[in-house]
Amino acid sequence: MKRDCETVRQFRLPIQVLVYCYRRAASGIEYLMLRRTAKYGGFWQGVTGAPEGKECLLEASMRELHEETQLTPVYLQQVDFGYSFPVEEEWKWAYHPSVERIEEFVFVAEVALGAEPLLSFEHDAYEWTNFEQALTLLKWPNNRAALEFCNGSLIR
Repeated sequence: MKRDCETVRQFRLPIQVLVYCYRRAASGIEYLMLRRTAKYGGFWQGVTGAPEGKECLLEASMRELHEETQLTPVYLQQVDFGYSFPVEEEWKWAYHPSVERIEEFVFVAEVALGAEPLLSFEHDAYEWTNFEQALTLLKWPNNRAALEFCNGSLIR
């Protein structure tokens, strides 16, 4: 069958992962907060991204962590917390027109004390912070709720 100059568009999956990277310091747990560049909103968050191809959520989390920070976790696990949020108008172009909400699945990733990230083009700053400081940096209520859940799981 012949196709005349037809472009097949690949839409982003309406699924995301959120990875809270942490390390265990003498003063307690430190969380890695990343600041998006102004082009990408200029807000603070953990590592985020969408699965590609046939990746499972764990594979997507590992890849996104590496792409955005170059860090290799000693421990990476999905936690029993997730949520959905509406597709913002500025991002609708990336998703199929029928997509109205994005499901986000949350992970924690422990890295070795002393490990420092090398940021990708998506971010222009990072900070290792305690839990309370991390909460004040996060813009989105869902991100704060996810961090609260993760922190509660880690300190048990």
